[in-house]
Amino acid sequence: MDSYGAEEWICRAHCTFFKADRTEEERCRGYSLASLILTKRALLDTFKTAEPFDPSFKKSFLYNHICVHCPFLIDGCDFTASESSEGCLPCGGLILISQLLHDGKLLEDDVRGADLIDRARESYLSLTPRCSIKKLEHNYLYHIVKDELYEVNQEGFDFLIRCDGTNRVKDLNPDPGFLDFCREEDLLWISPTPREIVIREGQSPVPSLRYLEWLVTFRCNLSCSHCYLGQTESDEFSPDLIRPLLDQFTHMHGLRILVSGGEPTMYRHFPLLNDIIGDYPIRAVLLTNGMLLDDKLASKLNFHEVQISLDGMERGHEAIRGKGTFRRAVEAMKIARRNGLDLSVATMIHKANLDEWDDMSFLVVENGAKEWSVDYPCLKGRWQVNHELYVAPEEAAVKMSYGFGGSYHGTSPGWTCGRHLAAVLPSGNVCRCGLYQELSLGSVDEGLEEAWARVVHVPIGQTKCFGCTHADTCGGGCRYRAGGPDERDEVMCRFHGVQVEESL
Repeated sequence: MDSYGAEEWICRAHCTFFKADRTEEERCRGYSLASLILTKRALLDTFKTAEPFDPSFKKSFLYNHICVHCPFLIDGCDFTASESSEGCLPCGGLILISQLLHDGKLLEDDVRGADLIDRARESYLSLTPRCSIKKLEHNYLYHIVKDELYEVNQEGFDFLIRCDGTNRVKDLNPDPGFLDFCREEDLLWISPTPREIVIREGQSPVPSLRYLEWLVTFRCNLSCSHCYLGQTESDEFSPDLIRPLLDQFTHMHGLRILVSGGEPTMYRHFPLLNDIIGDYPIRAVLLTNGMLLDDKLASKLNFHEVQISLDGMERGHEAIRGKGTFRRAVEAMKIARRNGLDLSVATMIHKANLDEWDDMSFLVVENGAKEWSVDYPCLKGRWQVNHELYVAPEEAAVKMSYGFGGSYHGTSPGWTCGRHLAAVLPSGNVCRCGLYQELSLGSVDEGLEEAWARVVHVPIGQTKCFGCTHADTCGGGCRYRAGGPDERDEVMCRFHGVQVEESL
């Protein structure tokens, strides 16, 4: 809307102070906000004043978002005065906005957003350091700290690309409501001075590689009965490949990297990895048994989240992890939270912890875990020889319901587990996940994207899960545990209440 159109709709139509031959440059704030809102919203074609102006309607709200910053308030405003005369009217912009709010044509958030933009016109907009543009199958803005992915339309995405700290609010001309939302969600900063940031563009492959399991070492300080790795060599990831791997994953617009092992804190180059990983717009998660985590280490971590393995209360946990490990694991949970790190917990179902789940649940929640991953061990590694700890699938399914939070496996509707997940081994080889380490897809040296392109993604329609009403959320369960690319994961079938014979 041009200035003449705004003046007609706002000033001439509603303002008792209107003068057609005015020469002053300064405008009241009601005009500024109303013209800004009308530029963004096609309201006038359908707006007709149904009732006379009600001076008591949302008066406090309008005062706080319009009048407080009005240039004419300092000279004394009859309408906002504590003892205003009867019949005194405000500026035309406030009248128009009030009536649009009254008729449901505007929301309070629209006014808040316009207020914000008007006050910040000369300021600069940038993404917060906690956010990153992610161009996956759709356009997203990823809040790394909150681990939240916001899908945005093309118009919003084009706007966010320009929020690099060098463009003023008045030049970007954002939608008021969208800007207000982005500030509330800690996605955008408004700064009085320019502060240029790097916004990585490009495009992820399709399907996108969102989650990377990074086994940095096979060394470990425990010999857990359920470990799928079994007896391994003390292989370690080359320190020369740390930056190349993180560069490649960032270039592919990856979201979350899961640093694992073995026990990752035993990785000889862990201090170097920890120093480097904070340079990247990726959520870093440390998967640890907690035995080596203390306040000194936790305070230096450049990770967003620590996942502690907790496999029962004292009796159950130590049945598979060894004497003295339970108290250290619980203390590690407290250390993570004490040092401002998000906490998640991973638990395996086994015979020795079957009667401990309620107590475990209390312990996990009491310590502020944001996620509790509950799983059933795959028949591999040491688990193959510890038959006395096995649990029948129908018993395990009952315990699966204790878990909460998201999933690292990132399936998509219509596809089996692992649609967005890959793993990197200490050797630098890339595989589908840690369970498939014998089937190399390539290496970090050759290129992560090239290796990812070799993954065979299996549609649900090509498995025995086809037609199951839970297939899209379940993703067919674990492909390794199912025993083949087209087989059913019996544990997940039981969890969803599907009898195997029913899903044939």
